[in-house]
This record gives sequence, structure tokens and C-alpha cells, in this order.
Amino acid sequence: MRIQKEELAQKLNKIKGAVPKKAANPALQGILVRDGYLIASNTEMTIKAKIEGIEGEPFIIPDRAFDLINNLPDGEMEISAASNNVITIKADRIRNKYQTMDPEQFPMTASQEEGSEMTIQAGTLLGSMRRVSYAVPAQGSNPLMSSLCLQAGGGQLNFVGLDGHVLAWDRVDYDGEFELLIPKNTVDKLKSLGMSGDVQIRHSKTGAVFATEDFEVYTRLVEGEYFTYRTLFKELPLHTAVSRMALLDAMTRAKMCAEERCPVRFELKGRFLNLSIKDKTTDYHETVGLQTDIAEALTIGFDARLVSETLKAFDCENIRISFGSPKMPMTIESEDSDFKAIVLPVAIK
Repeated sequence: MRIQKEELAQKLNKIKGAVPKKAANPALQGILVRDGYLIASNTEMTIKAKIEGIEGEPFIIPDRAFDLINNLPDGEMEISAASNNVITIKADRIRNKYQTMDPEQFPMTASQEEGSEMTIQAGTLLGSMRRVSYAVPAQGSNPLMSSLCLQAGGGQLNFVGLDGHVLAWDRVDYDGEFELLIPKNTVDKLKSLGMSGDVQIRHSKTGAVFATEDFEVYTRLVEGEYFTYRTLFKELPLHTAVSRMALLDAMTRAKMCAEERCPVRFELKGRFLNLSIKDKTTDYHETVGLQTDIAEALTIGFDARLVSETLKAFDCENIRISFGSPKMPMTIESEDSDFKAIVLPVAIK
């Protein structure tokens, strides 16, 4: 096949994260070129990237060829495959051969033709995924917690992530009813592909496909019933509003001055939030102005990292923050969308 190096390298770099470092099936340790697509798979997730103008018999680009392709000079390059599973890469005055794997050994994932289907704008899907995915842990003993819940019902499409210390929930209008538990690594890959236009989501009980004109991502779904997250968002008696960036900047400065695990102390009174963080070498204090009086004084502690990550997930100018008591979670809500989050408190002296 003949192709512009820039196009091939760009698509390879987007999907090569799905290529396993080690695999029982050696064919998976490369990217399959077949039927106009580059295909990478680790059996749990398969990514297909469309490449125009690819014809001929399928072959596998081995992982050890990825760096060479990235470092070839710009312009046209050629990859040809021989019958003994040898591929030749040529560009300008460069020529190299690789012994590769039998493409017939590459497992083809079902295209998920059966089941239900929905269509959503990529910007809407990925925007909500980005907001809540920080709350989904990369790994853990509970597979349900290591998944993002995509749940439709009551005229809303809900995006939910939680890890036991923080809970994030976003929603958009949508007519339909289903629940998909999407693994964290699939969510991360969907966010990184740069999808645009409409996304078709085809799903069954065990798997789902996210498809656009340029990409298809198949994933196995996590089995089980998700947590009853709605009941955790309660009306709290103490509430006010604050500039998101003012609070985030204060948190960033405080974290710079103390140990990573050191809790941050919130003292709220009137129209002021006195923020402090202290360890063996630092005793940092900063006052952040509130936009409305809080009904009564409150002192409460939080994990500084979780508060900062939660604030970064919002993209509005101002946020509403609500409290119940020193032992109850803080609720943070966007001023211009349905995005909201809960951060659990920690003990402070």
C-alpha cells in the first residue's frame, strides 16, 4: 500500500495504546491492516481507524515498526507484504523488512450488529465523559467502581463516576432507556481519539460499539447493577457560591506548600472561606471571598487532591457549594449545566 507517512503515523499513534505489551496470541502485538482499516485489539477493547485507499491482502504491522514509521521523513511511504508474513517498509532511500505475524491469527471482534442503537453528538458525549471520568479509578477490587455508568431514563442521559471518596454526575437530554457500564480504559481511549460528528452507539448486554466515520471502538461491558447514586445528592442547609478559578488557584497554591496527603481545612463564615493546610514545615493560609453569606459558621476538612481534581472537571465561571455538617459531603454544582459532584470530608485536628 502507498500512503502519506503523516496520515499513517497519526492513526497508528491514536490506536496503538490498545496493543498489549504481552499477549498469549502474538498476532495481537501489532496492528492489523484489513479492509480499509487499521485495527488494534487487546480482546477487551478493539479500535478500528479508517484509512482511505488501502487495498490488497491483510497484513500485520508489528509493534517494533511503530517507532520507525513515526521517524520516517514526511511524504509518501510504501508497505508491502509477502506470502511468508514479511512486510517491507520503504520511504525515500529507506528500506526495512520485518518478520511479522499471520493476519489470519488476529481475532476479529463481533461488529455488534444486534442489540439497541442510539446516536449522539461526539462533543456532547465526550464533554460529559471528560467531566465525570476523573472520579472513575483506573483500577480496583470493585469492577463497578472502575467503570463509567452511561444510564438513560426519564428523558435524561446520565454520566456517572465514583470511587468511594468523590462522585461526579452529568446529564443531557435524551429519550431512551438503558444502562452501560464502560471500563475506564475504554473511556480514556474514547476521549483521546478526537472523534467528531455523530457517534452511533450499538450495544447489547455484554458489549458496545462507538462508531463515527473515522473510528470504531468495541468494548466489553462491566456486568452488574450500578450504585444508587441519585440518593447521595441531598438538599443541604448551608450553601453559597464562589468563583471556581479563585478557589482552584488557592487550592493549587496550598498544595504546593504541603505534603501530598495533607488535608485542607475549610473555615466558612459569612462571606469568607478561610483555607489552610499545615504539615511539619508549612502552615499555609488564604482567604477566598464567597458570593453570598453562608447561614452559619462551619469548619470541615477535605483531601486537597480530590478538591482540586473536582474543580478542574468544571468549566463554568462560578460554582455553588453546599454543606450539612463537618461529617457530611460537600456538594459542588455548575452554574450553567446539570453537572454536579460530591466530595467526602476527612478528619482534621
